[in-house]
This record gives sequence, C-alpha cells and structure tokens, in this order.
Amino acid sequence: RLPQAELEAAQAAAEACELLLVVGTSGEVYPAAGLASLARHAGARVLIVNPEASALDGVATRRLRATAARALPALLDGH
Repeated sequence: RLPQAELEAAQAAAEACELLLVVGTSGEVYPAAGLASLARHAGARVLIVNPEASALDGVATRRLRATAARALPALLDGH
C-alpha cells in the first residue's frame, strides 16, 4: 500500500503532467498503474517502456519495446 498523501500527490502530478513514462512492471501494479489512465484522460502523452506487451498498452500514446536499461539512457541522450 502507498501512503494516502503520497498517492494523492502522485495522482495530482499525473493529472498535471504533459508526458508520463511507465517503465517496466510499474504498469502492472495498482494503484500506481492507474496513474497512466489519469494522465491520459487529462491530456498527457503516455510512453510505455517495456520489452513485452502490458495491460496499459491501450492507454499508451507510444510504446517502446525495450528494456529500461536500454531505453532510458537512449531517451536521456535524445535518441
């Protein structure tokens, strides 16, 4: 369980963000997995980084089929 205050802060951040990254299995564990739907509903782009299909693929604006170890450094480098 997440502490209520931290969960509410995460939900508010998801509703205010422009881009939400969902990395690995973070899209499988609730309540954190619900943040992607909140962000998308609020108009944010949602990028799923996972080598396999996930339950949140339908929420995603884009899907990057790669491991976090490969994808995140490339994203930070602008590739």
